[in-house]
Amino acid sequence: MEQLFVSSSTEETQEIASRLATKLEQGTTVCLYGNLAAGKTTFTQGLAAFFRIPRLVSPTFIIMRQYPVTSHPVIKTLNHLDLYRLNSVEEIKAFDVEEIWSDPSNLLIIEWPEKFVDILPHKRIDIFLKATTDDEREIKIITHW
Repeated sequence: MEQLFVSSSTEETQEIASRLATKLEQGTTVCLYGNLAAGKTTFTQGLAAFFRIPRLVSPTFIIMRQYPVTSHPVIKTLNHLDLYRLNSVEEIKAFDVEEIWSDPSNLLIIEWPEKFVDILPHKRIDIFLKATTDDEREIKIITHW
């Protein structure tokens, strides 16, 4: 399934993410594609807000952050992984990503997944963010089930 949205603000981008989060009944992998400043972290903050995570920051320098989720019946941990600084499959596997995405109590959000598309799970949601102006973002969501 493919959906296309246009966002005119940070708040709209986060609302689109929050609406997507309402449909996540069990953990899944969400892959965020887009150039620098396309809105990947902003989108992730919208997902986090749905799960009542008060403050989510980009994991660019530490690669992965984990946040406990207490507001959802199935999803218990939001894992936010940024692959920007990684250069090999071995480096990404060191973060136990295969174990994380196979556990239904985990939600795994990956920024820069195109670097390792060959190892991504087949069951996932791909989100393509594109800045069309300084304030506007085109958001394409493709669900792979």
